[in-house]
Amino acid sequence: MTAIRYTVILLILSSCMAYGLYVYFDWGSAKEFQKDVDWLFWACVKILQDWGRWTGLGYNLLNIIIFIILQPLLILIFFVLWRIEVSKRKRRDGF
Repeated sequence: MTAIRYTVILLILSSCMAYGLYVYFDWGSAKEFQKDVDWLFWACVKILQDWGRWTGLGYNLLNIIIFIILQPLLILIFFVLWRIEVSKRKRRDGF
C-alpha cells in the first residue's frame, strides 16, 4: 500500500515540476522548448571545449573519458552499492 502511495506522490510532484518548468521557461510550443534545449547543448559543448583546452586533452578525448568511461563506471559502482545495501537490509530484517 505504501508503494502505491509513494508512486502517486511521485507522479504528482513530477507533474507539478513539469508544469512549473513549462510556465517558467514559457515552453508554449515545441519550437520554444527546442530553442532552450539547443542553448543548453551548445553551452555544454563550450564547457567541454574549454575544459579540453585547459587540460590539454581536447574536446573529443574529454568527451570519451566522461561519457564512455566515467558515466558507465559510476552507474556500475552505484548499482553494486545499492545491491550491497539491499542484501544488508534483507539479512538484518530476516528475509
